Amino acid sequence: MKTALSALIVALAVGWTGCSSVKQVARTRLEPKKDTQLLERLKEYQRDRALARLVQGSVYDVTGDYASAILEYQEAIQLYPQAATYYAISKDYSALGKHALAAQHGAEAVRLDSLNILYHQNLATIYLNAYQPDLAVKEFERVVQIDSNNVEGLYNLARLYQTNRPLKALEIYERILDRTGDEWEILLQTAETYNSLGRFDDAAEKYKHMLELDPSNKVLQRQLAETYGRAGKFPEAQKLLEGILETDPKNAEALSSLADVYMEQHQYDRALPIYQKLLLQERQNPEIRLRIGIAYVGQADRDSTFADKAKPVFEQLNKDIPNDWRPCYYLGVIAARQAKDSLAREYFERVTHLAAWNGDAWWYLGSSYFDKGEYQKLVDAMLTAEKTLPKDNRMPFLLGLGYSRMDQNEAAIAAFRRSLDLKPDDINTLSTLALTLDGLHRYQESDSLYERALKVDPRSHLVMNNYGYSLAERGLQLERALQMSLQAIEAEPNNDSYLDTVGWVYFKLGRYNEALKYISKAISAGGASATVYEHMGDIQYKLGEKKKAEQFWKQALEMNSANQNLKDKIARGSL
Repeated sequence: MKTALSALIVALAVGWTGCSSVKQVARTRLEPKKDTQLLERLKEYQRDRALARLVQGSVYDVTGDYASAILEYQEAIQLYPQAATYYAISKDYSALGKHALAAQHGAEAVRLDSLNILYHQNLATIYLNAYQPDLAVKEFERVVQIDSNNVEGLYNLARLYQTNRPLKALEIYERILDRTGDEWEILLQTAETYNSLGRFDDAAEKYKHMLELDPSNKVLQRQLAETYGRAGKFPEAQKLLEGILETDPKNAEALSSLADVYMEQHQYDRALPIYQKLLLQERQNPEIRLRIGIAYVGQADRDSTFADKAKPVFEQLNKDIPNDWRPCYYLGVIAARQAKDSLAREYFERVTHLAAWNGDAWWYLGSSYFDKGEYQKLVDAMLTAEKTLPKDNRMPFLLGLGYSRMDQNEAAIAAFRRSLDLKPDDINTLSTLALTLDGLHRYQESDSLYERALKVDPRSHLVMNNYGYSLAERGLQLERALQMSLQAIEAEPNNDSYLDTVGWVYFKLGRYNEALKYISKAISAGGASATVYEHMGDIQYKLGEKKKAEQFWKQALEMNSANQNLKDKIARGSL
């Protein structure tokens, strides 16, 4: 390296002082002061040559000849490396799609001049082009650290946060709005972020500010109306949409949105005429026809004949748009309401193929399998559904029911627990899991779940009945069990299971006449289980009616021939 440097010094000296000076440098040792001067001249020479390369590279950039520009910049870096040259070369590599080289040179520019905001912004852009948003975030964060008032940096950072850290994005957007006032693009992004979080009231406020900037914007008016609808502010939505229609009565989007607002309020009689008006304007529009069909289905709750009107609408749509899941879905709903279970199942199966994300279709399908006692099909379907919809608590719940009916209790418990993890306060899952654990005599766990369920819904008659019966079976907290079971019977006075629970608690309290009264009602209600008949036999025995007791026990045994306890009672003629 020393030899090369000396040669350069000699060469430069030739250029500046002539041949005699070369000989002097060769014969004698340079004095320190002269040596420093020559080095400074060398640097100046290198800077000048580097600058010339930089200028020539810029010329190539203007013509779009990025490859030639890069060669010039590389020469400039060899002569005199500086941040600006690395910045220039990184931009050209990025333009050529060579993101790794662009990032390498862009990072070097940042290293050499870490306070230059332009270099950080450039590197962030390179990372975005290379699909590395996390690295881009760090660069924009650095921009904001350098200059906390840099609006462009704040905006870019918020846009990157918007998907994964929406609350942080909102914080930045609001910060920008505080500093710059109402700006259309910032208001729009803020409103969309609030919408994505379900904070429709906040979104509506931003849209209102946008309308103040552009009061005649009908698209924005409709957007605000739809947001009001999502927020449940239907009068405000209606007012806006009716205002649009006053000046533009054939505005299809506004008509459709107004009908949708009526639909949200289940005012099908008001929605239908609007849809029918739209259909006259756009006779072949499948969306309008679809909404008319949905309105008919909504009306069917009050008048079953509307289901017959809806059916041909959806059947034709199913032919016209066979890959759209919605006609199949509503045909399935109609078939289910008309107790055409097999047909409903076919439609819902089709929906799960066309729109596997549709949890309602899976729920209908699974419920159908459960009602028909096809538990293996239920399990198979819900295993698929759970993979497709890992955050829908209904899928593992139905799976748990299937496993439970197949006596695969541990698998059922695991599925119910997954359902609870997704929705910890779901009363149905809490109750069903508690009942499953109760049946396995895992009382500490089941009692904890019963208590938890009662905190979620202190008036749940199902939980009170099941918990009361469990306590009665174990002879625990009988007064509380009686209170809960009586509350349950108030909710459903003719429920034979509830009547049986009250009677059984009275039996455990030794109040046999009251027990007889409620168990008799349970049997009279129809559909009583073998357990109810066994209970009646036990009560009759305690009342001294041994023959009647034996008759009821035998009836119970006919219904459940595997009950060894019953066989033993009958054999010894006593409890």
